[in-house]
Amino acid sequence: MSEAPPRRVLTKNRMGWASERLGAVSELFVEFAARAGGPVLDVGAGYGAASEAALRAGAAAVIANDLEPRHLEELEARLGAAERGRLRVKAGRFPREIEFEDGSLWGAHASNVFHFLTPKQVSEGMKKLARWLRPGGRVFVQAATPYQGVWAGFAEEYGRRAERGERWPGLVEKVSEYVAHRQRSQMPRWIHLLDDVVLRREAEAAGFEVERAWLYRRADLPAGLRLDGRETVGLVGVRRRLG
Repeated sequence: MSEAPPRRVLTKNRMGWASERLGAVSELFVEFAARAGGPVLDVGAGYGAASEAALRAGAAAVIANDLEPRHLEELEARLGAAERGRLRVKAGRFPREIEFEDGSLWGAHASNVFHFLTPKQVSEGMKKLARWLRPGGRVFVQAATPYQGVWAGFAEEYGRRAERGERWPGLVEKVSEYVAHRQRSQMPRWIHLLDDVVLRREAEAAGFEVERAWLYRRADLPAGLRLDGRETVGLVGVRRRLG
Protein backbone atom coordinates (compact mmCIF):
# COMPACT_ATOMS: atom_id res chain seq x y z
CA MET A 1 0.00 0.00 0.00
CA SER A 2 1.19 3.55 -0.68
CA GLU A 3 1.94 6.00 2.11
CA ALA A 4 -0.80 8.16 3.59
CA PRO A 5 -0.80 11.82 2.52
CA PRO A 6 1.01 14.39 4.68
CA ARG A 7 -0.86 15.94 7.61
CA ARG A 8 -1.80 18.99 5.51
CA VAL A 9 -1.29 19.08 1.76
CA LEU A 10 -2.56 21.24 -1.07
CA THR A 11 -5.13 19.33 -3.10
CA LYS A 12 -4.15 18.50 -6.65
CA ASN A 13 -6.89 20.75 -8.05
CA ARG A 14 -6.00 23.59 -5.63
CA MET A 15 -9.36 23.44 -3.87
CA GLY A 16 -7.93 24.01 -0.42
CA TRP A 17 -5.66 21.89 1.79
CA ALA A 18 -6.40 18.36 2.94
CA SER A 19 -5.67 17.16 6.45
CA GLU A 20 -5.41 13.61 7.69
CA ARG A 21 -6.56 14.77 11.13
CA LEU A 22 -10.35 14.71 11.30
CA GLY A 23 -12.35 17.68 12.51
CA ALA A 24 -15.20 17.45 15.03
CA VAL A 25 -17.89 17.02 12.38
CA SER A 26 -15.92 14.35 10.53
CA GLU A 27 -15.42 12.42 13.76
CA LEU A 28 -19.18 12.43 14.32
CA PHE A 29 -19.66 11.16 10.77
CA VAL A 30 -17.21 8.30 11.32
CA GLU A 31 -18.98 7.28 14.53
CA PHE A 32 -22.32 7.30 12.73
CA ALA A 33 -21.01 5.45 9.67
CA ALA A 34 -19.58 2.68 11.85
CA ARG A 35 -23.05 1.78 13.12
CA ALA A 36 -25.12 2.64 10.06
CA GLY A 37 -26.66 -0.33 8.35
CA GLY A 38 -26.18 0.91 4.81
CA PRO A 39 -24.08 3.09 2.50
CA VAL A 40 -22.85 6.54 3.47
CA LEU A 41 -21.56 9.24 1.14
CA ASP A 42 -18.41 11.32 1.63
CA VAL A 43 -18.80 14.40 -0.60
CA GLY A 44 -15.60 16.14 -1.65
CA ALA A 45 -13.56 13.48 0.08
CA GLY A 46 -10.20 14.87 -1.02
CA TYR A 47 -7.53 12.29 -0.22
CA GLY A 48 -10.18 10.35 1.71
CA ALA A 49 -9.24 10.73 5.38
CA ALA A 50 -12.86 10.53 6.57
CA SER A 51 -13.77 7.75 4.14
CA GLU A 52 -10.77 5.72 5.24
CA ALA A 53 -11.54 6.26 8.92
CA ALA A 54 -15.17 5.24 8.42
CA LEU A 55 -14.16 2.05 6.61
CA ARG A 56 -11.60 1.13 9.26
CA ALA A 57 -14.25 1.77 11.93
CA GLY A 58 -16.49 -0.81 10.28
CA ALA A 59 -18.82 1.13 7.98
CA ALA A 60 -20.92 -1.22 5.85
CA ALA A 61 -20.22 0.76 2.68
CA VAL A 62 -18.69 4.13 1.86
CA ILE A 63 -19.09 6.08 -1.37
CA ALA A 64 -16.20 8.52 -1.73
CA ASN A 65 -16.82 11.41 -4.11
CA ASP A 66 -14.35 14.01 -5.28
CA LEU A 67 -13.88 16.36 -8.19
CA GLU A 68 -10.31 15.10 -8.66
CA PRO A 69 -10.07 11.39 -9.63
CA ARG A 70 -6.41 11.22 -8.57
CA HIS A 71 -7.42 11.83 -4.95
CA LEU A 72 -9.73 8.83 -5.09
CA GLU A 73 -7.03 6.69 -6.68
CA GLU A 74 -4.70 7.47 -3.79
CA LEU A 75 -7.43 6.53 -1.31
CA GLU A 76 -7.98 3.17 -2.99
CA ALA A 77 -4.23 2.51 -3.04
CA ARG A 78 -3.92 3.05 0.73
CA LEU A 79 -6.65 0.58 1.67
CA GLY A 80 -6.34 -3.10 2.31
CA ALA A 81 -8.52 -5.60 0.48
CA ALA A 82 -11.19 -5.73 3.20
CA GLU A 83 -11.75 -1.96 3.26
CA ARG A 84 -11.43 -1.61 -0.52
CA GLY A 85 -14.24 -4.12 -0.95
CA ARG A 86 -16.59 -1.80 0.95
CA LEU A 87 -15.52 1.34 -0.91
CA ARG A 88 -17.09 2.80 -4.03
CA VAL A 89 -15.58 5.86 -5.68
CA LYS A 90 -17.52 8.37 -7.71
CA ALA A 91 -15.70 11.27 -9.36
CA GLY A 92 -17.66 14.39 -10.26
CA ARG A 93 -18.56 17.90 -9.15
CA PHE A 94 -21.15 18.15 -6.37
CA PRO A 95 -24.03 18.85 -6.69
CA ARG A 96 -24.40 19.07 -10.48
CA GLU A 97 -22.49 16.02 -11.73
CA ILE A 98 -23.41 13.22 -9.33
CA GLU A 99 -26.72 11.49 -8.66
CA PHE A 100 -28.03 8.77 -6.36
CA GLU A 101 -31.39 7.09 -5.99
CA ASP A 102 -33.83 8.80 -3.64
CA GLY A 103 -33.63 7.37 -0.13
CA SER A 104 -30.66 5.14 -0.96
CA LEU A 105 -28.13 6.57 1.53
CA TRP A 106 -28.00 6.27 5.29
CA GLY A 107 -25.73 9.25 5.84
CA ALA A 108 -23.73 11.95 4.08
CA HIS A 109 -20.63 13.95 4.98
CA ALA A 110 -19.37 17.14 3.33
CA SER A 111 -16.24 18.63 4.88
CA ASN A 112 -14.91 21.88 3.41
CA VAL A 113 -17.13 21.62 0.35
CA PHE A 114 -20.00 24.07 0.75
CA HIS A 115 -17.81 27.18 0.84
CA PHE A 116 -16.78 26.34 -2.73
CA LEU A 117 -20.42 26.45 -3.90
CA THR A 118 -22.44 29.37 -5.22
CA PRO A 119 -25.59 30.33 -3.28
CA LYS A 120 -27.74 28.46 -5.78
CA GLN A 121 -25.53 25.38 -5.48
CA VAL A 122 -25.67 25.50 -1.66
CA SER A 123 -29.46 25.30 -1.81
CA GLU A 124 -29.39 22.66 -4.54
CA GLY A 125 -26.77 20.62 -2.71
CA MET A 126 -28.74 20.54 0.54
CA LYS A 127 -31.89 19.50 -1.30
CA LYS A 128 -30.06 16.72 -3.13
CA LEU A 129 -28.57 15.38 0.08
CA ALA A 130 -32.00 15.37 1.68
CA ARG A 131 -33.48 13.56 -1.31
CA TRP A 132 -30.72 10.95 -1.41
CA LEU A 133 -30.99 10.15 2.31
CA ARG A 134 -33.50 7.75 3.73
CA PRO A 135 -35.87 9.19 6.39
CA GLY A 136 -33.88 9.33 9.61
CA GLY A 137 -30.57 9.49 7.72
CA ARG A 138 -28.01 12.03 8.91
CA VAL A 139 -26.00 14.75 7.25
CA PHE A 140 -22.69 16.12 8.58
CA VAL A 141 -21.38 19.42 7.16
CA GLN A 142 -18.24 21.44 7.90
CA ALA A 143 -17.38 24.72 6.18
CA ALA A 144 -15.23 27.83 6.50
CA THR A 145 -16.59 30.99 8.12
CA PRO A 146 -15.61 34.67 7.75
CA TYR A 147 -13.97 34.44 11.18
CA GLN A 148 -10.62 33.05 10.05
CA GLY A 149 -7.42 35.04 10.24
CA VAL A 150 -7.04 35.10 6.47
CA TRP A 151 -10.51 36.68 6.16
CA ALA A 152 -10.09 39.25 8.94
CA GLY A 153 -10.42 42.03 6.35
CA PHE A 154 -13.82 40.69 5.29
CA ALA A 155 -15.36 39.92 8.70
CA GLU A 156 -16.66 43.48 9.26
CA GLU A 157 -18.18 43.59 5.78
CA TYR A 158 -19.83 40.26 6.48
CA GLY A 159 -21.38 41.72 9.63
CA ARG A 160 -22.71 44.73 7.74
CA ARG A 161 -24.24 42.53 5.05
CA ALA A 162 -25.88 40.31 7.66
CA GLU A 163 -27.31 43.33 9.48
CA ARG A 164 -28.81 44.55 6.20
CA GLY A 165 -30.55 41.22 5.89
CA GLU A 166 -28.65 40.00 2.83
CA ARG A 167 -29.48 36.37 2.19
CA TRP A 168 -25.92 35.34 1.27
CA PRO A 169 -23.60 37.71 3.18
CA GLY A 170 -20.51 35.53 2.80
CA LEU A 171 -20.11 35.50 -0.96
CA VAL A 172 -16.65 36.90 -1.76
CA GLU A 173 -16.60 37.37 -5.52
CA LYS A 174 -12.99 38.54 -5.67
CA VAL A 175 -10.72 37.04 -3.00
CA SER A 176 -7.83 39.36 -3.87
CA GLU A 177 -9.83 42.37 -2.60
CA TYR A 178 -9.69 41.08 0.97
CA VAL A 179 -6.70 38.73 1.21
CA ALA A 180 -2.99 39.54 1.20
CA HIS A 181 -1.94 36.08 2.44
CA ARG A 182 1.39 34.74 1.18
CA GLN A 183 -0.43 31.69 -0.23
CA ARG A 184 -3.10 33.71 -2.03
CA SER A 185 -1.99 32.28 -5.37
CA GLN A 186 -3.08 28.86 -4.11
CA MET A 187 -6.56 30.08 -3.22
CA PRO A 188 -9.61 30.15 -5.48
CA ARG A 189 -10.57 33.45 -7.10
CA TRP A 190 -13.87 33.48 -5.19
CA ILE A 191 -15.25 31.79 -2.09
CA HIS A 192 -18.56 31.57 -0.26
CA LEU A 193 -18.03 31.81 3.50
CA LEU A 194 -20.84 30.51 5.69
CA ASP A 195 -22.06 30.55 9.28
CA ASP A 196 -24.46 28.59 11.46
CA VAL A 197 -27.43 30.82 10.63
CA VAL A 198 -27.15 30.38 6.86
CA LEU A 199 -26.38 26.66 7.01
CA ARG A 200 -29.26 25.99 9.40
CA ARG A 201 -31.68 27.91 7.18
CA GLU A 202 -30.71 25.96 4.07
CA ALA A 203 -30.73 22.60 5.83
CA GLU A 204 -34.17 23.18 7.29
CA ALA A 205 -35.52 24.39 3.95
CA ALA A 206 -34.24 21.19 2.34
CA GLY A 207 -36.05 18.93 4.80
CA PHE A 208 -33.57 18.38 7.62
CA GLU A 209 -34.23 18.69 11.31
CA VAL A 210 -31.08 20.35 12.58
CA GLU A 211 -29.73 18.68 15.71
CA ARG A 212 -26.86 21.11 16.03
CA ALA A 213 -25.32 24.02 14.15
CA TRP A 214 -22.33 25.69 15.78
CA LEU A 215 -19.12 27.65 15.31
CA TYR A 216 -15.82 26.25 16.55
CA ARG A 217 -12.08 25.97 15.91
CA ARG A 218 -10.74 22.86 14.19
CA ALA A 219 -7.91 21.22 16.10
CA ASP A 220 -5.73 21.09 12.99
CA LEU A 221 -6.25 24.72 11.98
CA PRO A 222 -2.90 26.46 11.29
CA ALA A 223 -2.01 29.35 13.56
CA GLY A 224 -2.23 31.82 10.67
CA LEU A 225 -5.92 31.05 10.17
CA ARG A 226 -6.94 31.34 13.81
CA LEU A 227 -8.89 34.40 14.86
CA ASP A 228 -11.46 34.15 17.64
CA GLY A 229 -12.56 30.52 17.94
CA ARG A 230 -15.34 30.77 15.32
CA GLU A 231 -13.25 29.78 12.32
CA THR A 232 -15.36 26.77 11.31
CA VAL A 233 -19.08 26.04 11.11
CA GLY A 234 -20.50 22.59 11.69
CA LEU A 235 -23.97 21.20 11.18
CA VAL A 236 -25.57 17.85 11.98
CA GLY A 237 -29.06 17.23 10.64
CA VAL A 238 -31.57 14.40 10.44
CA ARG A 239 -33.69 13.75 7.33
CA ARG A 240 -37.28 14.26 8.41
CA ARG A 241 -39.50 11.26 8.21
CA LEU A 242 -42.28 11.43 5.68
CA GLY A 243 -45.84 11.94 6.78
